[in-house]
Amino acid sequence: MLSVEAIRNALTAHQPTSSRFDGHRGCAAVAMILVGPEDRLKLCMIRRAEKSGDPWSGHMALPGGRFSPEDADLRVTAERETHEEVGLRLDPAHRLGSLAPLAIRLSGRDRPLDLFAAVYYLGPAVPTLTLNHEVAEAYWMPLAHPWEVGNATHLKLSADGKTLYYPAIRFQDQMIWGITLRVLTLFSDVLGRPLPHLEEIPGLGR
Repeated sequence: MLSVEAIRNALTAHQPTSSRFDGHRGCAAVAMILVGPEDRLKLCMIRRAEKSGDPWSGHMALPGGRFSPEDADLRVTAERETHEEVGLRLDPAHRLGSLAPLAIRLSGRDRPLDLFAAVYYLGPAVPTLTLNHEVAEAYWMPLAHPWEVGNATHLKLSADGKTLYYPAIRFQDQMIWGITLRVLTLFSDVLGRPLPHLEEIPGLGR
């Protein structure tokens, strides 16, 4: 069982360096928002709205978005975007810690987009989510869900005549993969409880 205190302690020991993000426009932030009693923690997940030209159109994601010059730092970005997208108000008292930044390569960009993730706990009550136009659906997913081996799968995509396999986590009728899965994988590594690996998925090589 993952307790809030264990998560806080693991993140404190992790101690990522985030100062290089402050004031940096080529970056974005997401929030990992936990709620519920200690033995049944849940994580806020969203499915982004379908939008032409958006590389993450329709994808499962964590609330978040691009840094704005008005944001004091990337934690503020995560908190502002969370309020805009799902109506939750986060403040410093809710923060458990942060993850090390991830460099995200996007097609057509000369340099990577730096992604910052902050982790929050809002308490035992499960709040209602109020969605804006950027979000098609939102869920309170059991935090244990990504670690259940039966939920590990893969996404098969075709590009330039090649078939590509991406590790994924099945949730309801959706797939969690790509950048969001990278964030969850980093989180699991920081906790010392790695997620199931792609090569462990039965039948992948068939």
